[in-house]
Amino acid sequence: MAKHLDIQLLPTTADFGFSGGRDNFRAFCRRVFSTKEPRFLRTPENQLVVFRHADLTLFGTAPEVGNVPIGRMYPNRFKENASPERLPGWEIGEVIASQVFTFNPPLHGPARRLLLNWLGPKQVSQMEEPAREVAREIIFRIRNGETVDLVHTVADAVVVGFWSKLLRLTDEETMAIGRCAHEMTRLFHAHRSREDLEVLDQAFAEYARILDQASIRGMEEGDPAMLEIAARLKELDFPDDPHEVGLVPKSVGAVLAGNLVDGFHTAALAAANTFHALLQNPEALASVLAAPKTLPRAIAEALRLEPPVLTLNRYILRDFHFDGLVLPAGNKVVMMWAAGNHDPSVFPEPERFDMGRPQTGLTTFGSGIHICPGRYVGVMLTRVLLEEFAAQGVELRNAEAPAEWIPDHFMNQLKVFPVTVNRTEPGG
Repeated sequence: MAKHLDIQLLPTTADFGFSGGRDNFRAFCRRVFSTKEPRFLRTPENQLVVFRHADLTLFGTAPEVGNVPIGRMYPNRFKENASPERLPGWEIGEVIASQVFTFNPPLHGPARRLLLNWLGPKQVSQMEEPAREVAREIIFRIRNGETVDLVHTVADAVVVGFWSKLLRLTDEETMAIGRCAHEMTRLFHAHRSREDLEVLDQAFAEYARILDQASIRGMEEGDPAMLEIAARLKELDFPDDPHEVGLVPKSVGAVLAGNLVDGFHTAALAAANTFHALLQNPEALASVLAAPKTLPRAIAEALRLEPPVLTLNRYILRDFHFDGLVLPAGNKVVMMWAAGNHDPSVFPEPERFDMGRPQTGLTTFGSGIHICPGRYVGVMLTRVLLEEFAAQGVELRNAEAPAEWIPDHFMNQLKVFPVTVNRTEPGG
């Protein structure tokens, strides 16, 4: 007979040195993978933490393990007779409620297909030229011998510029949404303050307003992508259920805002982290430049080492029976996807950059039916940026000042990454 998994008896992530953030993640992985036990950990709030590769795959592909519904994220907002007062975090919830990562069946599948119809691999390949135009312009502006922060000057600028071009934002809107994307970093602080919530509310409200205007303008001008999203949105005929299924987005602008949080924020992390991993491994970078066909494999290995996302939450929709254990419905689960990429049982010598590794089993973007639908865009933007640096004869090297990672943060995010530019060909 299956027994309930008693989460309270498990050791905590802090017992193994993890408090959130890249600054202690590597040391945590070394310690926790040094033995075969424990199988699971818990957070201080007694949420189950899944970190071993086999269990991440098990939980990631189980239909009983779904997304955290918006009503579970903001229980006071959706309870019966809830106060109409707009409490701190309200605007964040307005945006996140339209994100596919808050949907469960039967809404999740059709909503996910709506996104993939826009951001699938074939569609993203057709977005490559505007990405190149933005990358060329930004790289061309960097002077020979200049030291720049690759995070803000390059990665953030390329990602914001790409989406702005794709969505036909005005220059004013582009500047504003860039500021909003920068403030979104606060969303992933392990310990958010009231000030963080106030800043985030302002940023999310402005961000949603801009994307709503862009969607309306796009439909009026006959943008095929916006019109297609509008048509498919009408097919999402499901009753609102904030406590399990989710809330159907009410407009194209809501679809954009909810699902481009990762598009603006996480895609920039992927680009910056890839450059960091390659510059820390100059032999790998040299081999990639000598053989450009190996670039996709190099990006995959770089993002295995430095994935943008450390953890994501999931939710047990139905009692989950596995290996003689049962995890009751209603439990939240912390999926430590980044740790799966550092599990030595699957990736020997996990801290070594090895382009010859098999690429199967990577947990960079999650797994199963909830795998990140925007991963094709993030990888494409990273590849295009690397290719354009090479095409313009621009070499990067680590500056004297070291890179800094944001501490106590649930994203693997660089705060600053100084690099020095050397142009081997005229330009800039």
